[in-house]
Amino acid sequence: MDKGKNLAKIAKIVCIFAGLIFGAGFASGQEHLTFFLRYGHMGIFGIILAGLIIALCGWAVLAICVREGIGDYKTFMGAVFGRKLGAVLDVVTGLFIFVIFAAMLAGAGAMGQQALNLPFSAGAFILAVLSFGVLLFGIDGIVKANAIITPILVVGALFMGILAIFNRAEPAITQASQSTIMWPFSAIVYASYNMITAVAVLAAMPNLATSPKIARWGGLLGGGLIAIIGVIFVVALLANLPIVQDAQLPMLALGQSFAPAIAYGYTVLLFLAIFTTAVTNAFALTNWLASRTKFSKAQIRIGISALGVTAAHLGFSTMVSYGYTAFGFFGVFIVFAIILRGGGLLFKKR
Repeated sequence: MDKGKNLAKIAKIVCIFAGLIFGAGFASGQEHLTFFLRYGHMGIFGIILAGLIIALCGWAVLAICVREGIGDYKTFMGAVFGRKLGAVLDVVTGLFIFVIFAAMLAGAGAMGQQALNLPFSAGAFILAVLSFGVLLFGIDGIVKANAIITPILVVGALFMGILAIFNRAEPAITQASQSTIMWPFSAIVYASYNMITAVAVLAAMPNLATSPKIARWGGLLGGGLIAIIGVIFVVALLANLPIVQDAQLPMLALGQSFAPAIAYGYTVLLFLAIFTTAVTNAFALTNWLASRTKFSKAQIRIGISALGVTAAHLGFSTMVSYGYTAFGFFGVFIVFAIILRGGGLLFKKR
């Protein structure tokens, strides 16, 4: 019975972990276009390195929480970085959680324009309303949403990526457009900004990460899953660069180059990816603000929804290219400090 319960907890952690990263930037291919495709075939090694860093950091976060009995993000940051530095990094994290939430709304707006010819504001507003609805159910709503949607995303993304590889627009992988020397740095920045918000959610799951073994497999399988799908996406996009290089949503552009049914199917898949990440980050941001202000959670949800829709008009690709990269530099310090802090716990046989 305990073994079955542990497997269920690991599966839930993997779904939540992958769902955090498998958002609009990942599922659309825009992150891969920005951080990996510019290095040609070396971008494949970049996404593998990023997946390894994500897996180790996720494992370290959960292992630290298990060992020290931590069940919230604020306590976690204080334990790893100390009270003063932890408070500063905590503010940076809160700002970036909002940026990702707004980027998801921007992704919904761009998708509505590209796939359904809707006004940009309409797509962003619809996602904000749906996210607000799920937040009413608290953490149970987040867990259930990710447990249902993430497996669908994985299967659909793998299908789309493999289909694109075997129906490529070019006979060979495109050569790098920038020096391949920088691909490790790009991979580190990519992994770091993804983990900023993932840490905030993973540290708030004491009911799931209840043992070192669960922490280990939840972190490793979650990061490994992202790396596998990421490699397939990078290869698919490199092989179809003329189609995707100027698109806000590259993978959707690929789907539209195939049969209409595939395009519509991936539109639904992409919206689900945007939805899960928007909801998870809205949940993290609501809790973050609720513990630091006197506003009620209902007031906070309304406020971040309104501000998010407004900020979304900066544009999806702009937010990914500039906003994500800027916070990624802060994330490098956070991620490697967490890995070093948890290093002594990772390979203990327990």
